[in-house]
Amino acid sequence: MATALFDMDGTLFAGDSQLRFCRWILRRHGWRRLHVLALLPAALLAPLCGGGKFLKRAFLTYAWGLRRELLVDECRAFVQEELIPALYPDVLARLRTHQTAGDTTVLCSASPEWWAQEMGAALGFTHTIATPVEIAERVPLFPRISPPGNNKGANKVIRLAALGITHAAVGYTDSTADLPMLALCERAVLINPSAKLMAACPQGEVLRPAHSLRTLPFLLGGLLGL
Repeated sequence: MATALFDMDGTLFAGDSQLRFCRWILRRHGWRRLHVLALLPAALLAPLCGGGKFLKRAFLTYAWGLRRELLVDECRAFVQEELIPALYPDVLARLRTHQTAGDTTVLCSASPEWWAQEMGAALGFTHTIATPVEIAERVPLFPRISPPGNNKGANKVIRLAALGITHAAVGYTDSTADLPMLALCERAVLINPSAKLMAACPQGEVLRPAHSLRTLPFLLGGLLGL
């Protein structure tokens, strides 16, 4: 049996699931569009308050006050109605081939566990690791990211090692942020890679699934619920 590692956003589907989930919540709870009022000051303060980790916490203000039970229901519906239909067929076929062969499959995402765990369960991954974000009974204004922190870069390697995974047959990603993860892999499959990623992994197999997502409309739609 082999081990196959999969990034999520940009790898299983186009775009960022955090923007997708924000849009999902804002469309269903319109008054939460007010969260944009917190984003500009947060962006200005981010360099002084922990950088990307602080900004990720600030971005989650759109979910402030949601009851745990409602958040779970929203995440489950989001995965089934938004993410599953957006899957790249070619990448899904690779996942199914690994699963049919009995391989260990790991979904390894920097997105919050809130919906990443639901996605991993829906697709039948052996393990799912993502960014642990606390919610208690309701989502706090600035949700705390639990140790070991944002599941990105070298932290993915740490989390994989905690599962006993220090080597894999193949890694799938669209991002240079996953170079530490790819260093564990015998081979890499690059999904719609940038020139920078291709230069870093010149021996990687390239898949270019088609999508119609345009960056600026997607960004504005995610922030404003359009």
